[in-house]
This record gives sequence, structure tokens and C-alpha cells, in this order.
Amino acid sequence: MTDPAENPLSYALVTPSFRLDVDRCALLVESVERWAAPYLQHYLVIDRRDVAMFKSFESSRTRILVVEDIIPSWLVRIPGIRRFWFSFRTRPVKNWILQQIVKLSIPNVVNDDILLYTDSDVFYVAPYDPRTYERDGKVPLFIETGQRGLIANNDHWHAVAAGLLGIPAEKEYDTNFIGNAICWRRENVLKMQERLHSVAHKQWERAIAPLSGFSEYILYGLYVTEVLGEASGHWEDGTVRTLNHWAPVPMTVPELQEFKAKLTPEYESVMISAKSRTPVADIRKVFFQ
Repeated sequence: MTDPAENPLSYALVTPSFRLDVDRCALLVESVERWAAPYLQHYLVIDRRDVAMFKSFESSRTRILVVEDIIPSWLVRIPGIRRFWFSFRTRPVKNWILQQIVKLSIPNVVNDDILLYTDSDVFYVAPYDPRTYERDGKVPLFIETGQRGLIANNDHWHAVAAGLLGIPAEKEYDTNFIGNAICWRRENVLKMQERLHSVAHKQWERAIAPLSGFSEYILYGLYVTEVLGEASGHWEDGTVRTLNHWAPVPMTVPELQEFKAKLTPEYESVMISAKSRTPVADIRKVFFQ
């Protein structure tokens, strides 16, 4: 591994969040303060209407970026409309697609070399220093293989990404690039934006905005593996370092305690899906006290 003391790469943690997840985001912010390497800057990406709810999280380490300052001006939120953003260039844009456009736009406003995307229902439980995972200047690309037929929509998301990148699409895909604390190189994303523009013959945002099903992580993963290859600055990493609870079912305190008991040394973080509606107070009681 590269000696962190000699490493020139800069890192930033990026977390999109919104009003319903503010209490979960508080857990993440606290855990970053406690466990993450001190050089790691943390950016919270928040809709303008929700900024006041997150203001108390700001510090020398934690900064707030406003969604409307990042996305194109032709995308606007209409008061009273929750599930879509209005577009002057395409049909209305789903919140989920808008969030992915935001993630892909972050390199235009954050200048750190390496961007680590972590959702607000994740929190750290052990020391976290991303520089320790570098190998000869390369950073990890999360990739799972053996996934053929195992993940709903995986083939569709890959096919959509392949079309956007102008590369041949397969009928079935064996790979998955979706996880937690996903690592992107800023320079790669900027190059990928150029490729999307070249393939679509229009702004890359306009190519993505009308989509109904799309994964930004799969898009980046395919670009790195199928287009950049050895020039990507990544090494392929299949290690899951987050203990995950994906099921949309709340956990009780005893269940949370059993879940915590599953932590082993390779886990640095925990993800308890916001969709599970597990009470944040219970999560705090089990993991933060």
C-alpha cells in the first residue's frame, strides 16, 4: 500500500440527504467526527428548502452544498410537488433520478481528487482512513462478481449505462457496483461527462433526466472497467465493509443488539435502511452509547 504520509490525493465524503432523514444524517455526522480520518472533508448535499434543518451540522469539517446550486437551471422544484422536479428541457424528473444527477455533478463543484459517496442512513463504527486502501496510487472500485440473475433490475441498469456510454450491451451482467462508501475519482467523472455528451449529442444531464431506471454507480463502474481499463486509477475491490440491513422492516432494540453482534473487524460502518423505519433513538441507544 501507498504510505499515506507521502500521498498527494485529497479526499471528500459526499452525502445527499433530505428533511425526512435529518435525524439519521445526524448519526452519520457524529460518527464521521468520531471515527473518520481528520483530513476527510464531509459535504452534505441538501435541497434549498431543507437547508435550515441541517445548518446545525456545519463545522470546519462538515459543509452544506445546495442542490439547486449544483444542477442545471432548467431543473426546478415546484412547491407542493414531492415526487418530481419540473424540467424545461425534458419530461418531469423523478427524485431518484435527480439525486443521481446531483451525485454525477458533484465533481463540478468539489475539487478533491477522490469522492466517497455515503448515504445518510450509514454511520461509522470503527476508525476509517480511506488512504489505507490505496495500492500504488490506485483507489478501490467496489465491484461484486457472480451477480448474474441475483439482483432485480441489474441487467436493465447495466444496459442503460452501456447505451449512455456508447458501448455494446450484454443480455445478462455478472457484475454489481452498488454499495456504501463508493469511491470515485473526480477526473474520471469529468471525462465520463464528456463521453456522455459526445454519445448523446446533448448535455449529459438531458440524456439522464428522462430515464425511469438508472444507476449512477453502475454507469461509473462500467465506464471504469469497460472504457478506461488500466488507465482508470482504480483497483477492483469486492470487500463489503458495511454491515447492511436492507429489509424494509423495523428492528427492535434486541434485534439491533443481535445485529451489532455481527460486527467483525472488516466492518467500518453500518447501514440500517431508512426504509426500515427503525427508530433513530433505538439505533443511537445500541450503537452510540
